[in-house]
Amino acid sequence: MKLLLLALLFSTSAFAQYSNESELTVIVNGGNTEQETWNAKTLNTYTKEKNTFKLGGHYSYGKADEELNTRNWDINARYERALNNKWSAFAAAQLEEDFFASLDYRWNYDLGGIYNFFKTDKHKLHAEAGYRRTLESDLAGRKTNGSKLRLYSEYTRQHNESLFFKFWVEALPNLSESDDWQLNFEPSLNFTMSKMFTLKVGYLHKYDNEPALGAKNSDYQYTTSLIAKF
Repeated sequence: MKLLLLALLFSTSAFAQYSNESELTVIVNGGNTEQETWNAKTLNTYTKEKNTFKLGGHYSYGKADEELNTRNWDINARYERALNNKWSAFAAAQLEEDFFASLDYRWNYDLGGIYNFFKTDKHKLHAEAGYRRTLESDLAGRKTNGSKLRLYSEYTRQHNESLFFKFWVEALPNLSESDDWQLNFEPSLNFTMSKMFTLKVGYLHKYDNEPALGAKNSDYQYTTSLIAKF
């Protein structure tokens, strides 16, 4: 399992034009409580003229006192086309699974646009809006499909050469059922250690207004992670 996580973390394209950003979080406790948590994320990006291709994913795995208590993953692909200095269009697909949220699988298909409000050396802000088609099944075999809106915004502030703040928020209102909506967000502080390595301290919160039967509304995670950029 750990070998799979490390393979995900350090996966890079065979082509030199690609850039890679990978993140690894490891928490190990011993003594009275035996606990370990592994979380790996990776994003490969290739840009050619006005076209940008992205492939990424994450895997989280954890045990407490030899019992599995965390297991979720996703893999995603995305294509972006720049229309001008401010506007871009995108299409994306994602497959995800979360055993402890009773999610057997979920397919997300996105289509939408991106608007860059400003992009300077110190400040960056952009927003995305689009349509999402979702097909999913829980562990009890109940299958659903529906349409959602996806609203996303991301802000980055470079405080100095070694410290920057990042905050993103994502809202997913359901077009078919108004009570079924999701909200995700993450603020983080990032400390640049070298040209390759960054230390990240963050708080990730995921809220589902109508979770699967037996699951809680909120999932949250405090992380201290090492990010490598190639």
